[in-house]
Amino acid sequence: MEELNMKKVLASLLALSMILGAALTTVPAKAAAPLGDDTFLFQFGHGAAENSIGDLYCKKFKEIVEEKSGGSILVDVYSGSQLGTYGEMMQSLQTGDIGGMIFQPSPAVSFVPELAVLDIPYAFLGKSVEQIDKALNDSKYTEILANAFDAKGYKFMSFAQAGTFRETTSNKEIRTAEDFKGLNIRTLENNNHIAFWKEVGANPTPVAFGELYLALQQGLVDAQENPYDTSQNAKFQEVQKYLIETHHILYPNLFLVSKMRYEEMPEEYRACFDEAAAEARDYAAALMADTSEDEKQKLLDGGMEDIVLSDEDLEKLKEAAAVVEPLVRAQAGDEAVDALLSALEGE
Repeated sequence: MEELNMKKVLASLLALSMILGAALTTVPAKAAAPLGDDTFLFQFGHGAAENSIGDLYCKKFKEIVEEKSGGSILVDVYSGSQLGTYGEMMQSLQTGDIGGMIFQPSPAVSFVPELAVLDIPYAFLGKSVEQIDKALNDSKYTEILANAFDAKGYKFMSFAQAGTFRETTSNKEIRTAEDFKGLNIRTLENNNHIAFWKEVGANPTPVAFGELYLALQQGLVDAQENPYDTSQNAKFQEVQKYLIETHHILYPNLFLVSKMRYEEMPEEYRACFDEAAAEARDYAAALMADTSEDEKQKLLDGGMEDIVLSDEDLEKLKEAAAVVEPLVRAQAGDEAVDALLSALEGE
């Protein structure tokens, strides 16, 4: 009897070892081999909140490039301006003190004026995602922009977008283009944006994003403008009554890398980096498309009222935006402006 029990125990142990062996050989995916002996660490920074689209974009790139490179390329992500203001991060990117940034492009205009073309309000309204993607990532304008970034010490990777826009939130009820008159609205510290809001009769006031919630809560400003996900992550639904669908400025995420740091990598590393960047861009674009309405609904569920402006009022705002194009042409040059506008028309 004792011998029989021992045989059963041995049989059970053998079966268990076979199960564990199968699990060990089938569950984990085989890690990619390292690209080489060298390891390159990139610090990525942005000013948006943790788990915003830009932050998730950075984290997805980190995941993909570390896996593809077998750990030869590593990425640390710092959200919420931990690495400095956008201006400071842009300077650090030039010198190679940080490796990359993924962010909304307006803060970079002062460094690369050709980027100002994206500041023309309503330039993208009515265009398909495909039209916009081609204009930004595969056109003469793309070449002009990439060369401009290169000359300033940056490596342009791409834009991720889903045909979504910056929208307006307010504690003042806005139902027509005329209602913007006298509105105290927080804007980016961007002269093109400021010129547009002044033209519609508002009082634009730059406020640091980290101070914006309190400024809205205390009534220092009545309104602000940002994409749905940015507003929702910042919990502006707690301190704003109305969501006004102005669709005024395109919401893309710009992927920039330090040219110095990028060119330090061997060719095989750069190819892996580029491949990971392309996959992360597709992920971010899909995420923006999938979550846009969800983020909007969260704002409404938080107590905000949705206001859809009429086509007539959007046209009036677009007419007011005409004041911006001459400013942008003076900054970016006619070639860059014409290249983007022509690309959007499929020319």
